[in-house]
Amino acid sequence: MGKISSGTRSIRTNLLVLGLGLAGLVAAGQASAGCAGFNVPPSAPALREAPASNGFLKTVYRPVQARIINVSDDQGSGIGGVVGTWRFKFVSDGTAYPAPIPFGATVDFGTQQWHGDGTEIMISGGRAPSSGDVCMGVWEKTGPRTFRLKHIALAYVSSDTPPPVGPVAPAAFVGPAIIRETVMLSPSGDSFQGRFTLDQYAADEVTLLEHIAGTVTGIRFTVD
Repeated sequence: MGKISSGTRSIRTNLLVLGLGLAGLVAAGQASAGCAGFNVPPSAPALREAPASNGFLKTVYRPVQARIINVSDDQGSGIGGVVGTWRFKFVSDGTAYPAPIPFGATVDFGTQQWHGDGTEIMISGGRAPSSGDVCMGVWEKTGPRTFRLKHIALAYVSSDTPPPVGPVAPAAFVGPAIIRETVMLSPSGDSFQGRFTLDQYAADEVTLLEHIAGTVTGIRFTVD
């Protein structure tokens, strides 16, 4: 952690206004720490499959991960895979610091898409769009039905940031948040559960303003 300046102390003093929205919601048994809005880059190249014949293994190339894997090992897609649209929920384990968040408090919720090229996008339901509610990440498979995700969010303070802080125009950039998830799919592939951490940094990308950890769960969203 970097040396905390007086300006950073001011930011930390007003941590509950940093886009995490902790104070008022924690008082109600709920906390919010979500994503930040920025433009989605052009779609990554489509997966390229090598033909399988004469006993050769069928493989798939993932541009984001820059590696070739066996299709039989690629549990990111297909039945039971993580690729698709999900409704997710983050729940605190009570270890957040320096601002405490009670055990069992909802940190964030929303929708999430895991893509077959190893990228991911999340829309937070716990944040107003003006304070940044869209963010993205990259993922990889680490074991049978097990995946890890690294996700970046950009937090802003705006007039919609709880608790009310008066007009902030334009919205003020706080800094990036790094969200990490490790999840395991259910055998049916219709749900997942695991752990998450969220580290909110100041704009210098060094000074840690808040650390949150807990459990993440997801339910697959389908056309049925």
